[in-house]
Amino acid sequence: MTNPYADALDGLTIEDPVRAFFDFCRERESIRAARERGEAAPWSTDSIFQRGRFLNVFREDDRGTRALFRFVEGANHGVELPLAELIQALFFARWCNRQSTLDTLNFAQLSDPPRLQQTLLTAAEQPWCNVTAYPVEPVHWEGHSYGRLEAATTLFAASKERLAELILSADGDVVRATAAINERFQMSNDFPIFMAVMDVAWFRPDVIDPASSVPTGIGAEPFLDRLQRHLGCADHHETCAQMIGLQPSYWPEAKRGLHPIDVEYLSCECRKYYSYVNGTKAFEGKNRFETGRSPRLPFDVDAASPERRQTHICVIAGGPCSGKTTLSQALRERGYHVEPETAERLLQAGIADGLTAAELRADPIQWQRKVLSEDHQLFASLADAALAFTDSSFIENVVFARRAGMELGPNLNAWLHGLRYKKVFYLERLEGYEQSAVRMESRAVAEQISDQVQRCYQTYGYDLIRVPAVSVQERVALIEAHVATRADAQE
Repeated sequence: MTNPYADALDGLTIEDPVRAFFDFCRERESIRAARERGEAAPWSTDSIFQRGRFLNVFREDDRGTRALFRFVEGANHGVELPLAELIQALFFARWCNRQSTLDTLNFAQLSDPPRLQQTLLTAAEQPWCNVTAYPVEPVHWEGHSYGRLEAATTLFAASKERLAELILSADGDVVRATAAINERFQMSNDFPIFMAVMDVAWFRPDVIDPASSVPTGIGAEPFLDRLQRHLGCADHHETCAQMIGLQPSYWPEAKRGLHPIDVEYLSCECRKYYSYVNGTKAFEGKNRFETGRSPRLPFDVDAASPERRQTHICVIAGGPCSGKTTLSQALRERGYHVEPETAERLLQAGIADGLTAAELRADPIQWQRKVLSEDHQLFASLADAALAFTDSSFIENVVFARRAGMELGPNLNAWLHGLRYKKVFYLERLEGYEQSAVRMESRAVAEQISDQVQRCYQTYGYDLIRVPAVSVQERVALIEAHVATRADAQE
């Protein structure tokens, strides 16, 4: 696997990386203390700390870890959990890794995976998980692939006893435990496993040693390499041990001593800081710090955005199970040009190739990126076309992207504001909602999405033409009355 951060510090001179490491720790800890005292921003005179997003020096001070403590310690009213149940809770918490979600849950909900899934999918704040902190790939287990949601809710409940056995077999060693589990999970990036295993040490140091050596993540590698060369160490494990030994000399006032996990994790943060110094990292997207705002993954296009342009595209919009596909087919039979919904087209093609909708959407971020890319090309190609109906539009994509933890970049947002649909017909929900191979949302989620879609169209300045839940023939007649004739529609 190629390390995307391998060249981040190339060409940058850091005379004393050990001092640079502890200077970073001291300033970042000072910022945390100032914020907790309620002081007003900025909390540092360093422009990089003012603009960039960094984790706290001590992991127990991060919001996600604090939420994990509350979630786990709230179980069984303070009684120590059996190891298997503790491990299930920790793996769930690290697959979730979102304070606002964990703070609304309790441990007992882990015992009912279907209900827990619906709770997560209908949470007021979407996405239910933190998609910006670290990547979480699909997990493989006994011949099946599990997306993030299914792994967090279903797989860990079913495999908790086996996971406990694998961790116990490592004799307290984080590296061995992580490798043993990933031999089963087959993740190319095992960082989420490592985090969950390391969390065991908070509660059961007899099972995982807090002072265990740890694997080096790709983000920490460039700075740890600098420290290793400067200190003349044989490897990163020896480097971490040397840094722990040097802490009393460089940072004696620290509130606690460092462990190998701390040195590895802070080396990643130092790599981020010095990447800004080196100009190899930009203050944009999830890296940009904004007080009170959670980061999201950006998605943008390189092409310059066109001027405001009116099109002849008529959109058949609506939430799940509003009859869009059926109505689109009826319009097609009437001789109109109708483009199918891109997401459904991709799902049907994947199912025809032997995949399931769950497998195709197992990685929500990659799935939404694919849909956004293809839909951008589609609507750009239709901009100068004659009258055309589309099943959904790019605005529905915005809703699903936000639910997955993504946001449009400035170019794409300007393009969407400039490309104007002629009419937007919004279909009211039908009775008798049923899930299918491509329609995976529950009724509650479908209703939530429907409301979000309506608000999003209004945000982009569209007046929706309401189409009631009547027969297909009546819906076609209503739409044709608004469109008048195809010739009129193209004037």
